[in-house]
Amino acid sequence: MRILLNCLAIGLVAILAGCSKEESVEDPSYHVKLSFKPRVNGLPLQSGTEYLNILGEDFTVSAFKIYLTNISLNINGTQQAYEKESYHLVDGLDATTQSFTLSLDKRQFNQLSFLVGVDSARNVSGAQTGALDPSKGMFWTWNTGYIMAKLEGTSSFSTQVNNSFVYHIGGFKENEKSQRPVLLGLPDGQQLLLEKNKIPEIIIEINLDNWFSSVHNLPITTNSLWMTPGGLSLQYADNYATMFMITDVIDQ
Repeated sequence: MRILLNCLAIGLVAILAGCSKEESVEDPSYHVKLSFKPRVNGLPLQSGTEYLNILGEDFTVSAFKIYLTNISLNINGTQQAYEKESYHLVDGLDATTQSFTLSLDKRQFNQLSFLVGVDSARNVSGAQTGALDPSKGMFWTWNTGYIMAKLEGTSSFSTQVNNSFVYHIGGFKENEKSQRPVLLGLPDGQQLLLEKNKIPEIIIEINLDNWFSSVHNLPITTNSLWMTPGGLSLQYADNYATMFMITDVIDQ
């Protein structure tokens, strides 16, 4: 009898383990695509195209890169799901970097949040790979830390040689933090319910006009070169945190 009971117990454990494993395999996996669209005056950002900023200054863009990290999906400010190892470098002149897909374990949300910049821990973690590889040109070897956002180009209002302007905005130490949190709601207060085998696309516009004028007015004629943590970096950071807006959700 004892042998029979032991066999039954072992069999029951095996069945439960098998069920647990099967349920684990069948756990739903949801996906959503994020597409960032750099714009100036409502037009797609293009290298060499002349634009006019909000302050009435002409400018062209030769480089625009920005780190978007620590991405999560929320309901009314409460985090529902987040992307693991969430570090993305969006290049405003390279469309291949402007879209990526998140894999999630929750399906319902009405907000998107992320950090503009790289969190302080990664700024002091030594050589890294992927989007954080120093070869991407977004790391200050002389100062140890990431450039959170970079904007370069030309303007007739610039006081620099060849009318160039260069903004490399960084800083992660106390009183120099240029990372900024961003929280965006879906259009019209809608709530997105993800489904298996479907990948909806969220369109996020990056309004480059706000770089020069939103929280602070930062005219090219006054500031055409800044590559130092602290000081004006904090004001540029305040401005670039306002550049983002969800404009559409394509439910495919």
